[in-house]
Amino acid sequence: MYSIVIYIFLFLNCFPSCQTNNNIAYNIPDPDCTGAFSLCVDADKDRLGREAIKVIHEQMDDDKDGMIEASESSDFIKEELESQADSIRHRHFQNATIQITLNDLWMQWQKSAIYNWSNDDVINWLVKSVHLPMYVENFRRNQIDGRMIPRLAANQRHYLSAIMQIRDPRHKRRLIIKSTDVVLFGPPQHTHNLIKDIILMSAVLISCGACLYAYIRHR
Repeated sequence: MYSIVIYIFLFLNCFPSCQTNNNIAYNIPDPDCTGAFSLCVDADKDRLGREAIKVIHEQMDDDKDGMIEASESSDFIKEELESQADSIRHRHFQNATIQITLNDLWMQWQKSAIYNWSNDDVINWLVKSVHLPMYVENFRRNQIDGRMIPRLAANQRHYLSAIMQIRDPRHKRRLIIKSTDVVLFGPPQHTHNLIKDIILMSAVLISCGACLYAYIRHR
């Protein structure tokens, strides 16, 4: 009788922990990665990153001559990235007399600050710049760092839906645009913070002015 009671007690104590373990989320195995649990090691990240940069280069190279001309990159920025400040961004990316090869684009990417982003940096960007906080856990589980952002931009083999588990077409489109943007131009410019600061300062000055006016009027 006592042994039955003990077994029941052990079962009841183990059952909640079993339920908890069932709720643990694991990364989706990536067949292109060679690390433990099919996660990408450094060699994978560089190999797959270069493949993704090649895809981006091919998308920009309209005439398929192996080089991106200024007119091609200008059209790409305007149409694919839906940029409103295309002339400014284009001058930043490419001088009018320069043609960009695949190796040029790869070397430019390796020198970018984004290339060295940690997983935390990428998640911060995902939340504050891409505005897709619902996918934070997906990025954390798959240990997405800066070197993997070109894969998000290229979306080869339906990477976003198959591995990152992002199903919404609008979210995929936004992530592709934002990823391509930082690959080509580097960290996003936080101009919205400056605008907020200006608005806040204006409101404070107006309030102070109103208070001063009321004080003088009622003296």
